[in-house]
Amino acid sequence: MKSEFYIKNYGKSFFWAGKFLKKEKFLDSAILYAFCRIADDLVDKNNNSKNKIDKFIKEYSSKNSKNIIINKFKKIKEKYNIPEKFIDDLFNGIKLDTKIVKIKSNKELIQYSYYVAGTVGAMMAYILNTTNPKAIKHAIDLGIAMQLTNIARDVTADAKLGRIYLPQNLLSKKIKAKDIANDSFDRSKLFLAIRKIIIMSEKFYKSGNNGIRYLPWSIRYPIFLASALYQRIGVKIISSNLNKYFKSRIYVGFFEKLFITLKTFFIFNFKYLIK
Repeated sequence: MKSEFYIKNYGKSFFWAGKFLKKEKFLDSAILYAFCRIADDLVDKNNNSKNKIDKFIKEYSSKNSKNIIINKFKKIKEKYNIPEKFIDDLFNGIKLDTKIVKIKSNKELIQYSYYVAGTVGAMMAYILNTTNPKAIKHAIDLGIAMQLTNIARDVTADAKLGRIYLPQNLLSKKIKAKDIANDSFDRSKLFLAIRKIIIMSEKFYKSGNNGIRYLPWSIRYPIFLASALYQRIGVKIISSNLNKYFKSRIYVGFFEKLFITLKTFFIFNFKYLIK
C-alpha cells in the first residue's frame, strides 16, 4: 500500500492542498501523515489499544522493524533531522487516548492538542525546510488549531468511542459520553460548548498563518490553502444549527474546495506578494 493512500482517503483537505507542493515534499508529507494516522487508528479501532500502541512504539524503537511505514518515516526523520522530542510527545498524546479521556480546562485541551497535532505541525515544518524556532512555534499553533477543529467536528463520533474532549469548564453539568451519543439527549448547551471550541481555534489559525512568512516561497501557498480549508470546517459549524450538526458530519465539498482555492490564491497574492 502506497503512503499516499492514507492522506488521499483520510486527509482529503491535506491531499488537496498537498498537490500544490513539489512532488518530493508532498510524498514526504504523506509519509508523515500515514505514520501518524496508523498510530492513531491503533487507538481508535482496537479494543486492546494500549497493547497495540505499545507494540507500535516498541517497533518504532527497534532497528529491525518490518513495518514499511515506520521504516519510511525513519528515513524522512533522518533526512530532515526531525527532533525525537516531537515523536515522543506525539506518542504520549496518543497513549492518553487509551485511558479515560477527562479534560478539565481549556489549558488541558490545548496541551492535549499540542501532543496529538501540534507535534505534527512541528514535524511538517522540518519537512518543509523551516527550522527557525519562531516558525516551529507558529507551525505548532496551526496544528493545534486543526485539532481543535477536529474535536469540534467529531464530538458525536468520539462519544461513541467513550471519549469527551470538550473541557468540563465549558459544560454546565457532567455529561457522559453515552448521553452525547443518545439522540434524545438535550444537546443545546453541548452545541454552545462546541462553538466555543471553534472560536478558541481562531487565534491559533491566526498564529499559524502569521508563521507562513518563515516558509520558503514555493511552500507558502499550499500551507495557507490547507489552513483555509480546515478553517472552513469551523466556519460551517458556527453557521450551522444544532439539528444539522448532530445529523450529519460537517465537511468541505469539492466545489467549496475549488472556490476556497481560488479565493485564497488571490488573498495570498495580495497579502504576501503585493507590498
